[in-house]
Amino acid sequence: MQSTRTNFSLSPVFCLHNGTIVLEANKPENTITFGLLDSSNEKLKERLCHAVHSNIDFAGKSCGINFRQIKKEEFNLKLSKLFEKKENSLSANNFYSDAEAKESGDLQEKEENQASALLSGLIFSAQHQGATDIHIEAEEVRFRIKGLLTKYASLESKSRESLVQRIKLLAKMNVVENRRGQDGQFTFMANNNKSIFIRVSCLPSVGASGESESVVLRILDSAKTPLSLEKLGYNQIQIEKLKKFCQLPNGLILICGPTGSGKSTTAGAILEEIRKSQNDTKKIISLEDPPEYVLPGVTQVKVQPGHDMDFADALRRVFRQDPDVIFIGEIRDSLTAKVALQAALTGHLVFATLHTGSISQAKLRLINLGESSSLVEEVTKGVISQRLINGKLEAEIEVSNGK
Repeated sequence: MQSTRTNFSLSPVFCLHNGTIVLEANKPENTITFGLLDSSNEKLKERLCHAVHSNIDFAGKSCGINFRQIKKEEFNLKLSKLFEKKENSLSANNFYSDAEAKESGDLQEKEENQASALLSGLIFSAQHQGATDIHIEAEEVRFRIKGLLTKYASLESKSRESLVQRIKLLAKMNVVENRRGQDGQFTFMANNNKSIFIRVSCLPSVGASGESESVVLRILDSAKTPLSLEKLGYNQIQIEKLKKFCQLPNGLILICGPTGSGKSTTAGAILEEIRKSQNDTKKIISLEDPPEYVLPGVTQVKVQPGHDMDFADALRRVFRQDPDVIFIGEIRDSLTAKVALQAALTGHLVFATLHTGSISQAKLRLINLGESSSLVEEVTKGVISQRLINGKLEAEIEVSNGK
């Protein structure tokens, strides 16, 4: 006689934030085994026991409940498999189990409706897997992990519609507008009371299923601190070049690469290297939309284009702050390019990112924005071009002017 498994389960959200997972649940034997990262958590054990006895398969019956201490590696492996079950459609109705709905009132009370529960689950799951972006396209959800898009789950049409409306509402967008693109942002509070900044982009699209919207959420953890240069994947020769850039008195250093290539991560590591190597004797100002890392000792300015505070305007105001080092989140237009070159020309060390694919394209981009080739060559002291290939960093670094 084959063993029949019960319908008892815990959602990925509950498992992730409580450090527990169902290892085994068998109906005939009326036994269930939980794996716990912290086997001394008696409060969690009580909640799980109550959840089991509230489940239809175990209610009113004698049930053997076992707890087993598991290592982080085993927990992550089993949780990843739970995340990756493609046969389970990611709908708001099945995202939480019946047992969890009864025993996780603290989670459900924070959710206004099923759409917000679904959104929270997506963000939690994306964070757990190290994703930088969530892509909601037609009836599919994909995560960008280490530069690559990976299918996470399918999404029912009705759930998708309510999810997109919920995102628009939080991002202060026009909820009924779906014929033109919109940009917005909101702050998501995780269960550990840390804020996660979410940048949202909505764009109308047409596919086999008809008109739809492509929605992309960029996840920016405000508690995230930069890695050291040695931990980013550069080889030793490249690290030495990067450290020499950090010692320059002035000039422009361009950090280039496609979306998701780690440009902001590199910039954060460079600014941290300057701060440490110069013993906090430099005034460092970062202009970002929005800041992606917490940078101790760095004055971080949140650029807000819609509130008379675009990169060019913020950069002009920065000069009055007596900076030594300036980081520009992105050179997007001719005015920002002009002011950046002027800053580098007048004694400041400037780092800036560009969405270009190679070193040669970086300088050409500045020239196309209206700057003279001679000025670009004179001011640019180095170019970093990088991309992620199968999650591995590949980079080229050019040192200009023979320095």
